[in-house]
Amino acid sequence: MLHPAIAACIGSLSGLLVDEMEPLFPDGPPTCAVSELDVPRGGIAGVHVVVGDLDAEVPLTLSVRGGDELPSPRWYRLIDVPVEENTGLGSRTERFKGDVNPHVIRRAPFRVYEVMQPLDGGIAGPEDALVLRVEWEVPLESAPGVHDVEIVIEQHGGALVLPLRVTVHAAAVPPAGAGTLGYTNWFSPGNVASYHDLELWSEPYWDMLAKYAALMHRGRQNMFWVRWPDFFTEKDGRWVLDESRLVRYIDLFTDAGLHWIEGAPFAGRPGGDWGSPVLELKLGGTLMTGAAGQAAFAEQSAQVWDAIERHGWAGRWVQHIADEPTDVNAADYAIAAAMVRKRMPGIPIFEATMSRELTGAVDMWCPQVQAWHGERTFFDDRGAAGDRVWVYTCLRPGGPWLNRLLDQERVRQVYFGWLAARGGLAGYLHWGLNHWKADPFARSVVDHPAMPGTDNRLPAGDTHVVYPGDGAPWSGQRFEAHRIGMEDHALLMQLSAESRGRLVDRVIRHPSDWEADIAAYRAARRALLEHASAATPWIEILGFPGCPMTPEITASVRAAAGTALVVETDLSSLPANDERLRWPAPTVLVGGLDLFGASPAAAAAIACRVYPGGIPDEDAVAAALAQRLRGYH
Repeated sequence: MLHPAIAACIGSLSGLLVDEMEPLFPDGPPTCAVSELDVPRGGIAGVHVVVGDLDAEVPLTLSVRGGDELPSPRWYRLIDVPVEENTGLGSRTERFKGDVNPHVIRRAPFRVYEVMQPLDGGIAGPEDALVLRVEWEVPLESAPGVHDVEIVIEQHGGALVLPLRVTVHAAAVPPAGAGTLGYTNWFSPGNVASYHDLELWSEPYWDMLAKYAALMHRGRQNMFWVRWPDFFTEKDGRWVLDESRLVRYIDLFTDAGLHWIEGAPFAGRPGGDWGSPVLELKLGGTLMTGAAGQAAFAEQSAQVWDAIERHGWAGRWVQHIADEPTDVNAADYAIAAAMVRKRMPGIPIFEATMSRELTGAVDMWCPQVQAWHGERTFFDDRGAAGDRVWVYTCLRPGGPWLNRLLDQERVRQVYFGWLAARGGLAGYLHWGLNHWKADPFARSVVDHPAMPGTDNRLPAGDTHVVYPGDGAPWSGQRFEAHRIGMEDHALLMQLSAESRGRLVDRVIRHPSDWEADIAAYRAARRALLEHASAATPWIEILGFPGCPMTPEITASVRAAAGTALVVETDLSSLPANDERLRWPAPTVLVGGLDLFGASPAAAAAIACRVYPGGIPDEDAVAAALAQRLRGYH
């Protein structure tokens, strides 16, 4: 049952629209009701619907009225998962050191709504109360505007109607790719197979892997890893690369929209011994920097490098050597780094590490977020020297620090994007997209793989942020919150440094000092959308298939646009009431105004444009764009 106050204010079939940032519990009432959404072009507008007083024997029908200019809505049912123990004050769970962490959304054990199960218009057997999600994925070419819609829940011939206003701002979020904030989640190909009952590398497996890649891209992940045991096979004492599998794998993720290729570590600690000063190869187990290891690495890396060169991947590739190197193995790591630079010239070395001893051996640093904050001077110096600096989280940090665990506020995940904009960070890494160690619908806290049966446990949700659904991966609320933060980062970086700083200061000062109030975040985000709408050099090219002049002017615009966002819109695909149909093709709009000062026609019609003196050449387009873009930051 819903909270009585909610049921009383709605009627017999009770319901409430709730902010997607609010954690929801099966046994607790929501508090952050909403009636409007703000979304940039290229973003996703989502709201949660808490529904109660249902008849479990009668089907439930879901629909949306109005908003005809919006894309078709998508519906999900939210599934709750357990939180058996709270995250520790420093790391792991509270039982690790016996501490009490006051910085959690609720004392464990409890259940929280987390998993997004896609729906197709209704539910055959609803429960007494359930939580739904409805969302609109707003295309880049959408027109800005305000859309009043009604979310309709029907049962027993009656209808619960919940009004919602969706404002599409002119601000635009470009698709995740090479130029957006770096983001990688390490994933388990084996878990994709086993949890969906598929044979690894079979055709059904490849189909499922493509669905995971699509979900990663939705979440704005733009980097994917390549694990060497998945592509090498030992034959007659030699490790042989399966290049055809590697090519298919990389093409699959590339086609899904992920740009950067992340070579997984070649080496690791012998037997997992963190006290070892040396590293051993993952393929073969020989010491990497010894004579035999150097010979084996030369043979393995030569095959990888040949494939990289043959397929043109060098400009997209980054490479790990050994995960989380420390001062203990820094000397051996430096030798290994020299080996990698010799065999894979020009490839950046990327590592999750906090060791200053690796200066010169690492090109892309990825410290834990609290270590980055504590050593800002060092990492800022590395950035000034030309290195790139990311951050990562895992079973730590706990307490008030940003992380993405199940007993933490959803805005923590959002604020990684704001933190990156404040601190000049290049990206974020997490080890656990789908590294389930148990059924993730039934267990969220699991033993540390290195120390099973002890108090050393992985905190709730550390191993994963997506779920093995029926026939596809299902997203989780933390994964979606992280996506929102990535969208925010793309908007923040469109502002001047001064404007960006003022906005970020409203919600986050450093990774353990941030604004938990959802309303405060929403106000800051609305201000961000308004600022970005005014500051974004939005260029839209209107054309239609077969228009002979559109390709020519498109090439001129793209050559002159620089970093400005350029979108091509097919006039023939727009709804009949779209104001852009008043423009003939090809027309170039900047901030909704014609690049050459013309006015739209009185009536909508798909027609060819006549430019006096002929279509403007590249120089004329460049001059007009330069003049128009001077008004933007």
